Amino acid sequence: MSAQGIRSFDRPEYNRREILRYAQCGGCDDPAMTDMMESCIKECDDHASFSYRVSYIVLPICSLDTDTGDMDMEHLHITSRSLAKNLEGCAEVVVFAATVGPGIDRLIKKYTKNDPVRALFMQAIGAERVETLCNLFCETYPSKLRPRFSPGFGDLPLTIQPEILAVTNARKNLAITLDSGCLMSPSKSVTAFVGIEN
Repeated sequence: MSAQGIRSFDRPEYNRREILRYAQCGGCDDPAMTDMMESCIKECDDHASFSYRVSYIVLPICSLDTDTGDMDMEHLHITSRSLAKNLEGCAEVVVFAATVGPGIDRLIKKYTKNDPVRALFMQAIGAERVETLCNLFCETYPSKLRPRFSPGFGDLPLTIQPEILAVTNARKNLAITLDSGCLMSPSKSVTAFVGIEN
């Protein structure tokens, strides 16, 4: 295998516009919603125990056929026309798993029944946190990268998740597990392929 590792990041600044967008309040100037968001952010800072960690590996792309979508990476064979088009022209790909930890899941569960609006904002904050983490990892990577591509995009199935977690060692490094539908726990986790520009 090629280069692999774990990266940890300090807490990035909150993107409040994105949080409102994830909460389906994009463009909203309702002070009550803004106050709710700020209250949820404070509670997350106090109790979510976010950890910003990425486990990754760089694999050579041994073969790639954009017509069939067949790709051979070291220790991974994938069929996806969408991903093949995304990686066309790349010699290597970064495969990574990222998570902000299980604390936000506990807060979402806490409010789901009794305060659905607060639960919605907790979901939105969790989504913004993990997306910000993925962006930070890609932006600070030492090589120029293509846009990331995750299972569930295009024709890349979620059923590839076990192989991604195995090759990135994310179960051990990040404590990410899968349910029977290949959904990850902690829920605010992301896996992705990112082509390295030649």
